[in-house]
Amino acid sequence: MKLAPECRTCLLTKVRSQSQIVTNDEEVLARVTSECTEVYDRYLENDPRAAVAAGEVHRTCYALIGSTDPYAAMKKEDNEAAAKVAAAVRPKLHTLHDYMTAAIIGNTIDYGVTGHEVSTDLVAFFEKMLAKGLALDDSEEFFKLADRVVYFTDNCGEIIFDKMFCEELRKNGSHVTIVVKDKPMLNDVTVKEAADIRLEDAADAVFHSGGGAQLGAHPPHFPPEVRDAVDQATLIIAKGLANYESLTEYTLRPPVAYLLMVKCDAVGRDVGAKKGEMIAVFRRQ
Repeated sequence: MKLAPECRTCLLTKVRSQSQIVTNDEEVLARVTSECTEVYDRYLENDPRAAVAAGEVHRTCYALIGSTDPYAAMKKEDNEAAAKVAAAVRPKLHTLHDYMTAAIIGNTIDYGVTGHEVSTDLVAFFEKMLAKGLALDDSEEFFKLADRVVYFTDNCGEIIFDKMFCEELRKNGSHVTIVVKDKPMLNDVTVKEAADIRLEDAADAVFHSGGGAQLGAHPPHFPPEVRDAVDQATLIIAKGLANYESLTEYTLRPPVAYLLMVKCDAVGRDVGAKKGEMIAVFRRQ
């Protein structure tokens, strides 16, 4: 996916607000805005891939504020809160489709999109969204291909529901490889958080996607074990906006199921859904 006109304001607003997690020094904040704007404009002209440009903007921000993981405390809190919500809603989940829907609802726990609000009552929100269902749903088609799955994760918090979904996939006979981030990017799951929640219990293997702090998943950075897993996969499942923005720029042999809640109009236009809708869309790339 390429940068859209509204990406500029969204991204530059976000880097200022995430900087304020670490510092309120106006001189630093002004420098973040200035240098990140220069980076954005350079990528818009030379390489307008949304996830590539945004990743470089966020890395620039992190360097300027002197933090490699500004969301560290928030990630831990989100996983703890999500575990309580999961315990409350799990009795309502009965089918593989229910677990997939819960994983998509979990995608709302995201601080990377300007204007997207995370519900303060997640249990009530989950019940409401489970009843609402998906706006686009290709799962009947792609579940048939779930013999060997490579599952690209997104945010902390939602990873608790991803874990439950992956457990259910394995109960249904799937071989599941889970891929997390190499280094911190926004509130995404890294190797550290994967170990903290024992993500390995829900998978046949857990790897990182390589490349350091990347936004989304980028095949040129995959370490050999992830390349091998992708080559052998019958289905890729990619969670969240950044994985959609990034993986749609590459040609992959296995088909890809994108699971997400649409949180911005740009992605909505690209995928064919409205902001706030939940989707499970299938792409043979």
